Amino acid sequence: MKKILAFLTFLLFLLLVWFGWNWYKTNVACCPETVVEVKHGPLYFDCNSDNPITSEAWAEKKSEILSSVNEGEKLLIVGPYFEGENKELGLSRAAKVKELFLDKLKTENIELSARSAGNCDDAFNDVLHNTLFKSVVRNEHVTELHDKAYIYFKYDTTKEIDRGNVVNYLNNLAEELKKTGALAHITGHTDADGNQEYNYELGMKRANRVKNYLVNKGVSEDKITTESVGKLEPISDNTTEEGKQKNRRVEIEVK
Repeated sequence: MKKILAFLTFLLFLLLVWFGWNWYKTNVACCPETVVEVKHGPLYFDCNSDNPITSEAWAEKKSEILSSVNEGEKLLIVGPYFEGENKELGLSRAAKVKELFLDKLKTENIELSARSAGNCDDAFNDVLHNTLFKSVVRNEHVTELHDKAYIYFKYDTTKEIDRGNVVNYLNNLAEELKKTGALAHITGHTDADGNQEYNYELGMKRANRVKNYLVNKGVSEDKITTESVGKLEPISDNTTEEGKQKNRRVEIEVK
């Protein structure tokens, strides 16, 4: 009798072990740890690194970027820098990306810049990790940036938009504004010579001169706003002629 009882006890133990193991597999160890594959675009960076990493899709994206560079214009590469990083890292990233284009473009046909681009991890959602590429105008009369453009003026004049370089830029801008319906905000600036009242009026004349040109090219007047800040917002040193030349400008922002 004792042997039978011991045998039944042993069978009950095995049954409990079997049920316990199945419960464990179902509720605790049922599934292998899911590995989430992080997908990247054609170009990206490791956070806090300036080394560009490209995928197999880069060749096609590079070709697309090169095809957007218009004759007589330059390729602007704007490197991102993220929260906790600095602008120098963004410029270093742009410089490293520049090297990827030197087999197709001369170094003098590539311009570099940097911009703040939020959170590094979030930027992986962008196919180029928030790196910007833009075909821009760069000459003695017009400097186009990724978010605005400068038209430079000689001392005490509003006539600079009659020059060929400026005419070409404004004609292209007019077509862009008509096509996209975007808004343009134009701000007139001056150097520091003279009083602010005079410079405010001169800056306003310059801004309106550009506005009127665009309107005459078919841009709706209600798509353009103008203002003047006179001599209050220099971008260069007003103690040199070169610096003054840079401060005598109209800034155009397309929104």
